[in-house]
Amino acid sequence: MSILTPKKLILFGLVAILLIAIPITVYLVGQQQDLRGRAAPSTTLAFQPTSKTVEIGQDVTFDIIINPNSNFVSFVHLIIAYDPTKLEKSGDGLTINTNAFPGFDSTKPPVPTFDPTGKITVDLAVGANPTAFIQNNNTKVGTLTLKAIASTQGTTTPITFDSETQVLTGQGDQFNTNVLSSTIPASVTISETATISPTLTPIPTSATTPTPTSGVVVTPTPSCQVPSVVSNVKVEYPSCEGSQCSFEQASCSWDALTGATSYAVKISQTESGEVVRNDTATSSTTKVVFSVVQNKTYQCDISAVNSCGTGPAGTHSLLCAVEGVELTPTPVPTSTPEPTIIAQITPIPTSAPAPTTPPAVATPTIPPSGPGEIIIGIGALGIILSIIGGVFLFII
Repeated sequence: MSILTPKKLILFGLVAILLIAIPITVYLVGQQQDLRGRAAPSTTLAFQPTSKTVEIGQDVTFDIIINPNSNFVSFVHLIIAYDPTKLEKSGDGLTINTNAFPGFDSTKPPVPTFDPTGKITVDLAVGANPTAFIQNNNTKVGTLTLKAIASTQGTTTPITFDSETQVLTGQGDQFNTNVLSSTIPASVTISETATISPTLTPIPTSATTPTPTSGVVVTPTPSCQVPSVVSNVKVEYPSCEGSQCSFEQASCSWDALTGATSYAVKISQTESGEVVRNDTATSSTTKVVFSVVQNKTYQCDISAVNSCGTGPAGTHSLLCAVEGVELTPTPVPTSTPEPTIIAQITPIPTSAPAPTTPPAVATPTIPPSGPGEIIIGIGALGIILSIIGGVFLFII
């Protein structure tokens, strides 16, 4: 009859600790890496449209758009800067989209503040409900309305997001981390108020005595506008064509812009400032490929060009690192069997060929980077204690 001695009880306890500690440690490491990957800064703020032309005394409006990409946005500290010698507040100045920020009330603080130096500041929160986090691209934050008060003398005056603007995430252990990666400004061209130049047009009043009278002729002045900013500029790594991917190359893509005759393409490495590519792409091109060095950040600036000049650049940057990249090969569709026609005097129904099921294709996943120090420490401590206990057991 077997008896459970103290040595056996200690041994069983150590084995139980190992069997419980190791799976829990591996699971928590995976969860932590997933949250960290999602909280990497990828959110952008932009004005739409990116440029406008008005006359002195007219209002100019811009929508403020947020693109969270992979982030969950819970709070926006918004600071807008403009030239107060060219523009001033019109009406409310800044109206907030309460569908995106349901807790905002224009009759209660905090409300937008307008600084005489040309800054507008407001804090916007989605609330404590995680389902209210902003996750969809092209979400409107609000609408900015300003009035033109002075001419820009043929140039433009910018409207920008101040460098202190922040977009915070509500995700897990990355709570309240600033995930704003880039912003797209706007520009306004302000012209003098149109003037009417009178000219004399002779109008005959009789067959023998023509009497000149004063008439007004307005001659319209044609305007020429440069293209607006290129939208959806995106750097992707690695560069893939179908199921073939190269980890030595990345790609930069963008949306085609109506009226553009070509695109100015500039790609540079952020850390060293080296310009990798600086040339022109045709109007039919919306994607270029370039060589990269792994673990370096690359920025892509795309500007549309027409006969009037070059518009403002749409920009995006990305750290080209193998860690965290997940590739999904595109399955190859199988051919559909063609039916065979059988000529018979008496029609005999035949069974339809069974559809072909495309083979399952495995999705390779590159493992995430190393776990956090605290979780590794917990797992390692459990293993060390188990080893020490086992040695002590056999000694006594």
